[in-house]
Amino acid sequence: MSLTIEQWTMLGTWAAPSVAAMGFLLIRNQLRGERESLETQTSWQVYEVGSTILQIFIANPECRPYFYDDKPIPDEEPLRSKVLAIVELVCDLMENVILNRHALDAETYKVWVLYMQGLFNRSPTMRAFLAFENEGYRYSRQLLDLLQAGVNEAVGSVAWLAEQRLLQQRVVRKRGFMVFKAPKRAVQPSGA
Repeated sequence: MSLTIEQWTMLGTWAAPSVAAMGFLLIRNQLRGERESLETQTSWQVYEVGSTILQIFIANPECRPYFYDDKPIPDEEPLRSKVLAIVELVCDLMENVILNRHALDAETYKVWVLYMQGLFNRSPTMRAFLAFENEGYRYSRQLLDLLQAGVNEAVGSVAWLAEQRLLQQRVVRKRGFMVFKAPKRAVQPSGA
């Protein structure tokens, strides 16, 4: 059984779009894989910098209250310079997250946004550092606007945290999940 030229032409007419479509699907799948790889790599890089900052707080525990406990910028040196250096490092990390948000998956980005907004709200030192007349002029408008939006919503405040817990409880109840709390353990006195 031999095919005629018209039959070969018709077969080619039907086969070419099919082969092209399969090629597009393969390219799309490859691009999707590349995108997921980029998101994973970027997430790890962001968390690596975050880990570095935590290491700084471990090495310098006297600086942590200036970021998490509403403690104003210190006046005495060398603590003042140390705190300002750490706040600059933290702000640079935040800027990096904002400017590379397209390379992060949505959930990771959302978690970082809440962290950044909460930290900004609890740190008078960071707010003073990011004031336009200080160092704020050199950071992106996206970062400054995002942090200000967190101030407007009071992200990280006691009232905000209570509201988030209530919302979470409603979601858990609505979905029919039961939440079990571990019983409180009696604390043994040291030396007992």
